[in-house]
Amino acid sequence: MNTAQRIVKNTASLLFSGIVSQLIGFVVMVYLARVLGPGDFGKINFAIAIIAYFMLLADFGLPLLGIREIAGDRGKVINYAGDILTMRLCLSFFSFGLLAVMTYFLNKPIEIKYLIVLYGLGLIPSALLLDWAFQGVEKMEYIGIGRILSIGIYLGLIVSFIKSSNQLLFIPPFQVIGNLIAAGLLFSIFIKKFGKPRFRFNVSSWKKVFMQALPIGISIIMIQLIYNIDTVMLGFMRSNAEIGYYNAAYKIILPLIMVGAVYFDAIFPITAKYYKTSLDSLKKLQSYTAKLMVIIALPLAVGGTILSKPIMNLLYGPKYNNGIIAFQILIWAVALIYLNTIYAKGMWACNKQGVFLKIVSAQAIVNILLNFILIPELGIVGSAISTVSSELFGFPFYYWQFNKVVNVPIHNYIVRPLFAATIMGVFLKFLVNLNIFFLMFGGIFIYAIFLYFIKGITRNDLRLIQDALYRKLWNL
Repeated sequence: MNTAQRIVKNTASLLFSGIVSQLIGFVVMVYLARVLGPGDFGKINFAIAIIAYFMLLADFGLPLLGIREIAGDRGKVINYAGDILTMRLCLSFFSFGLLAVMTYFLNKPIEIKYLIVLYGLGLIPSALLLDWAFQGVEKMEYIGIGRILSIGIYLGLIVSFIKSSNQLLFIPPFQVIGNLIAAGLLFSIFIKKFGKPRFRFNVSSWKKVFMQALPIGISIIMIQLIYNIDTVMLGFMRSNAEIGYYNAAYKIILPLIMVGAVYFDAIFPITAKYYKTSLDSLKKLQSYTAKLMVIIALPLAVGGTILSKPIMNLLYGPKYNNGIIAFQILIWAVALIYLNTIYAKGMWACNKQGVFLKIVSAQAIVNILLNFILIPELGIVGSAISTVSSELFGFPFYYWQFNKVVNVPIHNYIVRPLFAATIMGVFLKFLVNLNIFFLMFGGIFIYAIFLYFIKGITRNDLRLIQDALYRKLWNL
């Protein structure tokens, strides 16, 4: 199987599992939002936002390092699996201890403290998860199986037992159960395919791995600050209901971000390999990626802005209407994240973690400062503006730094999709009171037709897709 075919297979595997798992997860969140109401929905999202940082401390960039190293030499898979599993387990117990201490002193109601600790139990199955190893050897189908199993079990438990706010504290354990079963399945598949990883306490090996992962781990923590510090700060500065409104909007854009991330995850091992073997192939791959991301990002942002109210009403009902304006702003963060990731994830693959860390840290600082300034006056609108502003701030720096490796100019791909998205937006604006599904599919059709006629997407692009699907693509 050639490189292009592997990209198609891996992207298809991750995309299918990503869409299915994100869809199921989204259904769970919509169900919980309706059953719990804005206040209690805000409580669980505040707890999840807190836990996210302790999850990152337990991972500390080790999975991403493992992906990159295994992609370069698959013979390392057993050694890295043993070292990283042992390190992550130790870090997860340490992280849970810190979480318990922090929660004890946290100035929050006891119910929220219980939620935080119960969600924290998920640190253990997360440490045992070997999805990163399968990604490194480009066996994405097993990742998909694990994801769907985990979220499927979670959905079944939630729908079966959560009927009101009285069962609020059952929600975190149900998530932990799903993750634990998925981790066990992937562990058993890994043993069958590659052998049993050995839990090793090798200090010299750990030190080497840790130092390699350090900039990646700090970078991921900075990314998390950009993505969810707004929920944490809203939790301390505004009401639980406002957290609920904001996260109702955020839960719609999160699957969109994750679907984009699926593609970047699929090409990451290839990008890392090309950096070492062929800069021409790297430029070609990243250029197609840039074109694809622009074609997807612009209509998504334009259409989401115009259709925000019917989308929110369809999913949550009118009691979450206070979150509509946050959604209209946050949808533009999705477009910017797509564009940023072209260059940011490319920097990771090209061993530019140090430079990436500086940029993402600056983004996090901008986001935190803007949240401090804007939340007291604007509430969830201020949080949404802060998120978009931090993404906009980072783009020119990522673009500049990655183009030092290979030149991938994005302006070549913007004008035609922007024109087609504008035509689509006019159509949606004038017919916004019609059925939401008609508008969505009609908007996609109009955008695609105009994009094709103005050569934003060419016959060569369509032939490329067709050949890839039939496994006849040129060898990159």
